[in-house]
Amino acid sequence: MDKLSLDKILRQPEASLDKMGKQKTSFSIVKYIFFGFNIFLWLLGCGVLAVAIWLWGTRGTSVSVIPTYSFLSASSLCIIASVIILVIGFMGCCGAFLENQCLLIGYFVLVLLVFALEITAGTLGFVMKDRVHKIIHSEMTGGIRYDYRTEVQIETADHNNTLVDRDSKGWSTMLDLVQKDLGCCGVDNHTDWYYVQAWPNEQRVPESCCIRPTKDCGIGGSDLWYDRGCIEEVEYWFTRNMYVLGVTGVTVGSVQILAMVAAIAQFCYIRSKRFPL
Repeated sequence: MDKLSLDKILRQPEASLDKMGKQKTSFSIVKYIFFGFNIFLWLLGCGVLAVAIWLWGTRGTSVSVIPTYSFLSASSLCIIASVIILVIGFMGCCGAFLENQCLLIGYFVLVLLVFALEITAGTLGFVMKDRVHKIIHSEMTGGIRYDYRTEVQIETADHNNTLVDRDSKGWSTMLDLVQKDLGCCGVDNHTDWYYVQAWPNEQRVPESCCIRPTKDCGIGGSDLWYDRGCIEEVEYWFTRNMYVLGVTGVTVGSVQILAMVAAIAQFCYIRSKRFPL
């Protein structure tokens, strides 16, 4: 055997060790970034849960512009989202820290399911947008006509020990906020408020419809009220913010894909270390 071949044989273990060292360093970097990301995710879940509890306690059980679909209320959606985020964050942290293959695979499956649900919801929302529009229109019209309560009516009912529907209270508050923030009145226009159950004999609107809210401005002329309906304003808001919504969706999707790749990379490294080929 010549000297060149002998040197080559002697250098092979060094090359192998150097390669293993680089792999271990890469794995450590991915592991700690992944761990830190999931710690942040877990803390985010705690924050969302705190907001959900606050909404549930102060705004009623159904702060929603669609009263019939109570599972779409702000508090319910926050609770569901917080539970999912907490579970995913916990599994990611424990899987990375303990180098547990089962937790990493579970993490990957959960993130994949959430990713698939997001795509499905977005696709259905786009394909069935006309049906969604009709449902929201019908629910808001019925809510305005039968479920809306003013603060004075709620306080009077409480004072007389009359049963007050907390869902109606929450819905009324949410609708007032929507009308103030978007500068709109009613579903299609201000006439949706005429002769509703809250004031069955009056052609008036709530103060949240007024351009400059003052006492009793809702019984003034229509020139004091917003002339656009909230359905139109919501559609315009989505159109105006389509770029922001698109960038947000792509960013969230990219983060989810990177998280899944990181989980699989760690799983493969741990498996190869325990069961070397």
